[in-house]
Amino acid sequence: MSMTAHSQRGVALLTILLLVVSITVVAGAMLASQKIAIRRSGLLFEQNQLLQDIDAGQQMAVTLIRADDTLNDTDSEQDIWAQPMPPYLLGGHSISIELRDEASRFNINNLYQNGEVNTVALALFERLLTQLGLESDIAIAVLDYQDLDTEVYLDGGDESLVYDQQRSGSSSGTLPNQPFVSVDQLQDLGAVSDEALATLRPCITAIPYSVTINVNTASPVLLAALIDGTQSTEMQALVEMRTEQVLTDISDLWQLPPLNAVSNEDRSALESLLAVDSQAFKALITATDSMEVGQARQRFATVLISKTDADVNGADSSDGSDNGDSTDDSSGSDNQAKNIKVVHQRLWVFRPSF
Repeated sequence: MSMTAHSQRGVALLTILLLVVSITVVAGAMLASQKIAIRRSGLLFEQNQLLQDIDAGQQMAVTLIRADDTLNDTDSEQDIWAQPMPPYLLGGHSISIELRDEASRFNINNLYQNGEVNTVALALFERLLTQLGLESDIAIAVLDYQDLDTEVYLDGGDESLVYDQQRSGSSSGTLPNQPFVSVDQLQDLGAVSDEALATLRPCITAIPYSVTINVNTASPVLLAALIDGTQSTEMQALVEMRTEQVLTDISDLWQLPPLNAVSNEDRSALESLLAVDSQAFKALITATDSMEVGQARQRFATVLISKTDADVNGADSSDGSDNGDSTDDSSGSDNQAKNIKVVHQRLWVFRPSF
């Protein structure tokens, strides 16, 4: 009897020990799971805060452009939007904004607007390519990507034969026949190599509506493309003059050498492509959390902001990249002088080239 009682006590003790171990394991697992959940919640909170910072930066950029628009009728490097802006601190986070005038570049979507080829823009783009040492045939490839017909421009021939060998074509032979939403899409054209795109990138943009070139911010090479046979070095004096005296009217441009040699007929044609202000800006917004340097998390966004006399059709677009999300926001309200609003926003997990 004593042996049986002793055995029963041993079994009971072993059972208690196993129960304690089980409870300890379960409690440890629950604690670890809770820590993970807390960590996940903290990360989600920080990410949501960073996204709110991006939205705040976006509104700050719109407000800055709107405020600048009330000061003058031009856009130049002397304006407040073009000046370096220190980071803005918000609840321990920092928000940085960089603004760029997209009208300082050639909009490749200008080649085909309202169902028609803009021959003046096409000729200018061909001269720009020549200025950059690239084949002028690239201009035709860019145009054929956009136009709605099925033949290669002027030379004729079936476009599908061209696109069958390019990434922009499909097995069904469907042609792109649509505007560009990003200059990166030029990589889909067989006529544009990676080296050619790298050369072109600083001089072009892809805005989903027609954008005139701002002569107050355009680069010397783009200004030189206005005249056949002109070199960018000949435009350097004009560029230096702009730092002291902003052009307030296109007519002022034709008084300056070498542009004063342009015929009245050519001036009339080119003026449809030129302006002294901008219709589009791009903002790069960087949101940084409050963690220590080296561990701080960042989110980036590029935002296209339009500044037009009226709503522009086709302003809603995204570049369809897998890198980040793109959202549309028309929260900007009309300004008395211009309609200034966000066209689209693209989020990045790393700093994009700008």
